[in-house]
Amino acid sequence: MCSVTLGRICTFLLFVCFLNDGRCERDFRFCGVRKHSNETQKLQLNVTRGCRGLSISSTTDTLFIGGELTISCVNTSSINLPQGSGLETPFCVYWDGFLDLLRLEYNTTRNFTLCGPSTPQTNCCTDLSLNKNSGSKDVGILKGSVRGDIIEENAQEFYIFRGESARCDVAVCEDLLNTRNGQTAMKSGRGDELERLLMQSKFTRDMQHFELPCGIQSAVFKLGPDFKGNTVVRREGRFPGINKPPSVYIPPSLLGNKTRARKTPKVVCSFYNNNSLFQDKNSMILNGDVVGVTVENEVIADLVEPVIFTFFHKKQPENMTRTCVFWDVLPHEGKMFWNESGCKTLKSDTQTACHCNHLTYFAVLLQISNKPVHNLEAQTNITYIGCVISALCCVLTIGLFLCQRKCTSDKSSLIHMNLAVALLLLNVSFLLNMTLASLCNEGVCRFLALMLHYSLLCSFTWMGIEAYNVYRLLCQVFRTYTSQYMLKLCLVGFVLPAAFVGGFASRGAYGSYRITSSTGTETTMCWILHPLVHYITNVGYFAVIFLFGTSMLVVTVVRIRHAEKHKCTPERSSWKLVSSVLMLTCLFGTTWGLNFFSFTFSGQLLSTILNSLQGFCLCVRYFLMRPKQGTSGSRLSKLWLGSLRNTSSSNAAESKSLNS
Repeated sequence: MCSVTLGRICTFLLFVCFLNDGRCERDFRFCGVRKHSNETQKLQLNVTRGCRGLSISSTTDTLFIGGELTISCVNTSSINLPQGSGLETPFCVYWDGFLDLLRLEYNTTRNFTLCGPSTPQTNCCTDLSLNKNSGSKDVGILKGSVRGDIIEENAQEFYIFRGESARCDVAVCEDLLNTRNGQTAMKSGRGDELERLLMQSKFTRDMQHFELPCGIQSAVFKLGPDFKGNTVVRREGRFPGINKPPSVYIPPSLLGNKTRARKTPKVVCSFYNNNSLFQDKNSMILNGDVVGVTVENEVIADLVEPVIFTFFHKKQPENMTRTCVFWDVLPHEGKMFWNESGCKTLKSDTQTACHCNHLTYFAVLLQISNKPVHNLEAQTNITYIGCVISALCCVLTIGLFLCQRKCTSDKSSLIHMNLAVALLLLNVSFLLNMTLASLCNEGVCRFLALMLHYSLLCSFTWMGIEAYNVYRLLCQVFRTYTSQYMLKLCLVGFVLPAAFVGGFASRGAYGSYRITSSTGTETTMCWILHPLVHYITNVGYFAVIFLFGTSMLVVTVVRIRHAEKHKCTPERSSWKLVSSVLMLTCLFGTTWGLNFFSFTFSGQLLSTILNSLQGFCLCVRYFLMRPKQGTSGSRLSKLWLGSLRNTSSSNAAESKSLNS
């Protein structure tokens, strides 16, 4: 019997250590069911100072709780327990060494505070572990458990737990935080655990300060009826920083006209100097400082007089914007992020003040601001007009192609039409974005940003496919047949961008984006929020397309010039060369390359006009090169084809499809 019991104890200890990553919990909870007689029941206490352990036993009429485990409390009293409805009564014993707090919950209806609470302790008796228990008895404690894990189902006369002295402040940090792979973050659902503990604590001074070794400092004070406002400043630690510590001003109208649940509710101000506790991979916190304010038994919102959080810092670079934010938690969606609603930001060179109308955790968010756009309104209007024209032209081009698809069934024409579809999607996405960005909710804005990014990547991809098709026609002398060539191109042109965009959407890369003009005004659009995603997928991806398209443009011009030296007159050659270059520039999207060199307003304006009218240019090209009824092609296409037939005898047939 003893060996079975010992085995169960060992299994229990191993299970507890596994659940807590090898650390024993700071607090302790033992629960069971007393099996007793119908006589009057009482509680006998024998709690003294020390750290030897805790014993819990039960007889027919008495529940004994004793041991050496407190810092300052001594209790040897006897208390009458309420009579239950039967001969079995549930109970729980709670011990929290951080507050020197010992409590008994009896019959789920009565609570007895046996010791404490005291002021927060640095060292305390914790790590209570089972030392031994008695064998089965007719009376005693049934279903004994620690933190919900059953130790023994049968009745036991006593349980003895051994205690060890340890750092309580370190244990509190371990209870609040997760540390994995060198990264520290607040445990889910434990964000207000420290405030809850401090509100239970007892203190005699007007303001009680307490500091944890994990970069958290708290101040607690009471909100009396004659409260006239208070400014709380984080105290300098052992290693003072180069900046003044942050502070928070609590206005006298904090509770407003609310009826106070307590005569003197406690206010806890917590200063976090560890920005990894509030993890948001896409955010950078000023000086790593986060300040939280909590009022006991009150939810504070819509304040008439704001709470003012002041952060001191060195002068920030001009391209860094400072925004006051609060830590927003959506428990049902499992989301935690920084939110700027309800806060007003007041800035000077070395100081940032946050005026907020509610209470939670606050910080100053640093973001790299984009270079202001000159004449933002003018460029926006030009882009809007150009996109409308391009969208209509793309619809017209696609309609004409569908009507004449029997005469234009070659692969080059199909590639042109896919580019037209991508450009139509891009223009429509941009027009919807411009119209709905400032009106729609967050979910719709993310979808608009996703569609705009997807259509842009599709357009870039089909521009690259256009350049690749020209490469096959002009540079591959011996071509092999490729099965389902257009299907493979469509997979690359439409499915590959969808995979990229879907991956970024799952990581929250899209949302409401602000563009600042040189005059200080702002325009909101739905776009990519993370600069790294923009530089990789847009700038980097298009740079590859641009270099390939430009090289193919040069190769094509050289081939045309070489062919026309042997066949055409100078006048006709010049016209064909100019028209060919302009058409290929439209196809390959090399006009988008002007964005790399738009250092002046005139360059930005030219880039805006050409790129927004790309659909129009594609439509004009289709009209010039489309075949007519009863003919094999337009006059211009025949002239261009004639210049290419002498390039290579094996390229003649496919070159004809290049201009269809």
